[in-house]
Amino acid sequence: MIDRLHLKLPVEMLRSIQLWLTIAVLSLAPLFFGSVDQVWVAIWTVLLSAAALCGLAEPLGSAHVRLLLVFLALCCAYALVAIVQVVPHAIDPLNDPIWQRAKDLLGTDLSARISSRAEISPVAIGHFLLFVTAFLSGFFVGASRRDGDTLVWFARYAILFYAIYGLLALALTPNMLLWAPKTAYLGTMTASFVNHNTAATFVGAGVILWSCSTWLSLQSLRFSSIRLLLLMPSNEHVAFQVILRAAAGFTCFFALLLTGSRGGLICSCLGLLVAIGLMIAGRLKPRFWYGLGSGAAALAVMAIWLSGTGRIGSQGLFDSARWSVYEFCIDAIGQRPLLGAGLGTFADLFPSFRSADINGWGVWEYAHSTILEIALEMGIPIATMVVVAAVASLVILGKAAVSSGESGRSSLAAITGIAVLSYLHSTIDFSLQIPGYLILFAILLGCGLARASGGAASKVSRNGMAHAKA
Repeated sequence: MIDRLHLKLPVEMLRSIQLWLTIAVLSLAPLFFGSVDQVWVAIWTVLLSAAALCGLAEPLGSAHVRLLLVFLALCCAYALVAIVQVVPHAIDPLNDPIWQRAKDLLGTDLSARISSRAEISPVAIGHFLLFVTAFLSGFFVGASRRDGDTLVWFARYAILFYAIYGLLALALTPNMLLWAPKTAYLGTMTASFVNHNTAATFVGAGVILWSCSTWLSLQSLRFSSIRLLLLMPSNEHVAFQVILRAAAGFTCFFALLLTGSRGGLICSCLGLLVAIGLMIAGRLKPRFWYGLGSGAAALAVMAIWLSGTGRIGSQGLFDSARWSVYEFCIDAIGQRPLLGAGLGTFADLFPSFRSADINGWGVWEYAHSTILEIALEMGIPIATMVVVAAVASLVILGKAAVSSGESGRSSLAAITGIAVLSYLHSTIDFSLQIPGYLILFAILLGCGLARASGGAASKVSRNGMAHAKA
């Protein structure tokens, strides 16, 4: 008995350390300009690695282990291609012709590689390790329902804090970004991020989290009319809770509007629609679907109205420069479809292909489409693998949300909506390549998949026990 107690205490302590390390990184990563500096990437990677190692003490079910092995296999495939790209003469027919041209010009013997770089970009390595460790940390937290709920609670309030700060900063210090002068996106809400599109996806995630939380509180209210709602003392606390959560959601939505991000607003609304749809799926009377249809029609009318106002009306959904970059990416992918041009090489390659259609101001470090950039740098097979994994994660999360109970459904529906928002926005921008948002997304995705696979395992176990008793 004493030995069991001694064994349990270290496990509980490690779980607690892992939980609070993960929460600390999730909450602080957006603070320092989105943690785009490599020093912060290194710090967060070390902390999340420690959290993931502590998470190994968490007992996992067979479904958890299978999902974790699939994730690690995908990461290994990604890393293997990146390594092969920089190995000299690994696959000579796929070598970048730049090495031969450099050899002819310089008259030196240069070892040819598939990649246009001799080494993998340190930035790309840092972002890869950051995503892996963040996902693992969130996954181990999500294996415990109580810890997963705590993590989602802190995520909601962390996003709300940054949204409130962004609104106050826009009103009081519009020319400052934290303690530095604001040189871009003046007049828009960027919170602690440099780019307004990343800020939009970040607070958009808050809109989804708070909306699902508000809906969960509404479900606990029991009344048949507004009069009965006001007369029942048992509903007072819940009604007050609904008001506060709705206010938090509207605060995040107001901040989202003030970012001026077209893609962020549209993708956030689509993610919210998916999340609410999962919350109400199978639980509404048929007549309510008429109301839902009316709401969808109203949403369509709002979308048409938005298309005629603001940046969407004046500039459309996409600017011409972005289309030019996409055309360049597609052409480059066609030239190197199998293993790409090398991980982290987009910024190196783009200047030589930059056309006159693109404004000469600024440096294009990203393709403004994460999946196109992956296909360019890593090849079509790896890009296809990433897309399939993303779709599979949505299917797993969505099915688990529909089949789970009220509290579990709220978190899973919200995380599914955030995944939809992130995946859609990553096709037209680079929010998932900014560490401050990547950490939030990866931790919540890992947490959600752990809860989804754990719920499925529990359901199978319960069904098996029921059949055994029968």
